[in-house]
Amino acid sequence: MIGGIGMYLGLLATMPLLDQPMGGQGAFLVASGLLVMIGALDDRFDIPPSVRLVTQATAALIVCLGAGLVATNLGDILFFGDIPLGALALPFTVLVIISVINAFNMMDGLDGLAGGVGLASLAAGTLAALIFGDGVGASLGFIGIAVVLSFLLFNFPTVYNRKVRTFMGDAGSTLLGFAVAWLCLKLAYGPVPTISPVTALWIAALPIFDLFISFGRRIAKGQNPLHPDSEHLHHILFRGGFTVRQVALIMTMIAFIVAMTGVLAHRAGVPDGVLFFGLIGVGFVQVWSVRRAWKLASWLRRHRHVESEAEA
Repeated sequence: MIGGIGMYLGLLATMPLLDQPMGGQGAFLVASGLLVMIGALDDRFDIPPSVRLVTQATAALIVCLGAGLVATNLGDILFFGDIPLGALALPFTVLVIISVINAFNMMDGLDGLAGGVGLASLAAGTLAALIFGDGVGASLGFIGIAVVLSFLLFNFPTVYNRKVRTFMGDAGSTLLGFAVAWLCLKLAYGPVPTISPVTALWIAALPIFDLFISFGRRIAKGQNPLHPDSEHLHHILFRGGFTVRQVALIMTMIAFIVAMTGVLAHRAGVPDGVLFFGLIGVGFVQVWSVRRAWKLASWLRRHRHVESEAEA
């Protein structure tokens, strides 16, 4: 909770310093403030999921209508031209924002994990803005990176911050997911779009796939899709013998590599359709890993045990 409030205060202090109109940024700050407030209350009182979802939808509507960020089309993902969303544009955008928010919320399972993956997505988005000449997007991305790095100084597990460790909580994880969704929407659907919609999905691919894989797994078991479990990819790595710090670093690295693959492929002129089906391929790899969670964890433990014996 404290970490989330701290990150929001950092955004609140730095965004108004940008030498540009505060229309879109103002809507973002109002919406993110609402998310942080409800997230902090949830951390303290365990608010019902329905209340959280209504709050997330409200925050999404604020940025959609207040900042004019609406996903009007899906791009040329099927090789026959851009697919317009028409009347579905606004509800689709709200659904995407809610999905990304909850994807990062589910990533908050180990110290430094959600922050690291969020940092990877923000860094990839910022680099995309720089590559394609979007100065506003790059400035906003740098602010997000600075705020998350400041938080990670007190959240990423090291021997130096044990006495001053802070935690993200729902307030921080929902803010982080919201910030990533907002930056991706600005890059893909801003006044001057700089990336395609499918490239924006690559930037947040790892947590998004983790969300939908988790939902599918729980529904298949007859469970509440919002019910937590320990079969996420980061749990597999942890059971495989990696430390919390190592898991956070590995997941951050994977998230950044996946995100930058999409950005650089778009820069190289790879068609949206190829990017879309490539993204589906990445999703299948993640599904395969999670479906074989116990086997993969056992293999990792044996592999690391053999390495340890060889080093000894």
